[in-house]
Amino acid sequence: MKDKLFARPGRGPFISAHRGFSEDYPENTIPALAAALEAGADVAEIDIKLTRDGKLVLMHDTTVDRTTNGTGAVKDLTLAEIRQLDAGSWFGTEFSGTIVPTLDEVIAWSAGRLGILLEMKNCPERDPVFLDEVIATIERHAAQNFVFPAGFDHPSIAAIHARRPDWSLEIIMNCRLCDTVQAAKAAGAVLVSLEPEYAVKEDVEAMHAAGLSVLTTLLSIEHGRELFAMGIDFFEANDVGMVVDTFKRLGLR
Repeated sequence: MKDKLFARPGRGPFISAHRGFSEDYPENTIPALAAALEAGADVAEIDIKLTRDGKLVLMHDTTVDRTTNGTGAVKDLTLAEIRQLDAGSWFGTEFSGTIVPTLDEVIAWSAGRLGILLEMKNCPERDPVFLDEVIATIERHAAQNFVFPAGFDHPSIAAIHARRPDWSLEIIMNCRLCDTVQAAKAAGAVLVSLEPEYAVKEDVEAMHAAGLSVLTTLLSIEHGRELFAMGIDFFEANDVGMVVDTFKRLGLR
């Protein structure tokens, strides 16, 4: 998977499922990831938080309130408490009983069939146990070729790079920097995730020249034509079906 995705920019483009196939399935759950794989995604972006007892679970928000039937901050709940929650019925009754998966479970489920862009939600706490557990979990499954740590907190990415310099890492940005290449190099990243409004052709060309791959969000099929012309490597969306349709119309799949 690593050789396929990051051997060089321009080898794609690839399909990334944002929190799994979250348009039609409850985000950050095994059903959403399974649907993304079946639909044709190459990778899925998932979010992880650390529980009170030091376990990594899939959750985007600081609290469990929005996507489960529970309340409270993830950092204040144990894994056992979170496992009692229903993570599907908020999205639809047909998903009632869906559990919040652990990172261990997701990696074991994937087994390299679906690449994982692992967005680390380790702020504002920045607990050092978080990074320790990320590294330990990936190595426990020998998954460093298909699980790629990512985040907005670039020093955290740099810290992993210092400890595991051969791993492929991703930085995420919600602005346009004067020198994105330098930011990526400083963090030891090989993939840069941009918000679509900050995806600019000349910047993408500079990143490609530096050996970096680029990901951004696909907004529509017509937008896909612009992104393809720009050379974007990873097209990401909640609606994996829309990305698949876009690729078909562009003759990419």
